[in-house]
Amino acid sequence: MTDRSLSRFGMVCGIVGPLALTMYFATPAFVSWPSAGAPADQLVQFAKTHEVLFYLGAWLQCTGALLSVIFFLVLVQLAGAQRHLAGLFTIVAVALLLSIVVVEAAMLVGVPFGAANNDAATVATTFALSNGVFVRVFPLAPAPAVFAGVAAVLFRSRVLPMGFAWTALAVAALFEAAGIAAIFSTAGLTLAIIMSIAQELWIIAAAVGLGLAARHAVIPTEERPSATDPVPHSALQAR
Repeated sequence: MTDRSLSRFGMVCGIVGPLALTMYFATPAFVSWPSAGAPADQLVQFAKTHEVLFYLGAWLQCTGALLSVIFFLVLVQLAGAQRHLAGLFTIVAVALLLSIVVVEAAMLVGVPFGAANNDAATVATTFALSNGVFVRVFPLAPAPAVFAGVAAVLFRSRVLPMGFAWTALAVAALFEAAGIAAIFSTAGLTLAIIMSIAQELWIIAAAVGLGLAARHAVIPTEERPSATDPVPHSALQAR
C-alpha cells in the first residue's frame, strides 16, 4: 500500500470511527435511557424492551474505537515511528484503549443477557459498570496515553501540520486533569464528557488534514534504513 492510499484509508477510518462513537454516545438522549441508580426492576424491563439498543451500542462503541485506533496506527506508520519509543508507546496505548472499550461493551451486552434470564442483580451490576464507570476510567490512562503518544509521533514528523501535535498534547493533559477531577466531583465528570467530544473532533479534523495532504502528495515518510537493509553500491565504493 502506497503512502497516498494508506493516508486515504486512514482518513476514512478517522472520520467513520468518531461518527460511530457519536451515535453511541448520543443514543441515550433519544430513548429515555435510565440512570445508573435506577431500580433493578425498571432496568430489567427497559433491557427487555430495548434489547437491540444494547447490542447496537456495543457494536457502535467497539467499531468506532477500532476505526479510531486504526487511524492512530496509520499516523504511526506514515511517520515511520514504528521502531521509535513514541511509536511503540502509541501502539501500546491504543491496545490499552481498545481493551477497555471491549470490556465496557461486554458489560453493556450483559444487561439484556441478564434481563432475558430475569437476573436483576446482573442487570443492575452490568448497567452500573457500563454507565458512569467507563467515563471515569477512560481519562485516567488510556486517553491521555494515546494522545500523548500521537503528539510525540507528530512532533518528530511532518505527516500533519505541527498544530495537530500541540493540540493532541493539550487533549492529553486535559484528559488527565478530567480523570483526576472526576474522582472527586461531578464537575470532573462533565469535563471528561466534554473531552470525549473534543477527542472525536480532533480525530475528524486530523483525518481531513491527512486526506488533504494525500491529495496534494505532500506526506513525507521518514525512511531510515535498518541493520538488515543492503548497503548502496555507491556507499561501498566510498568505503
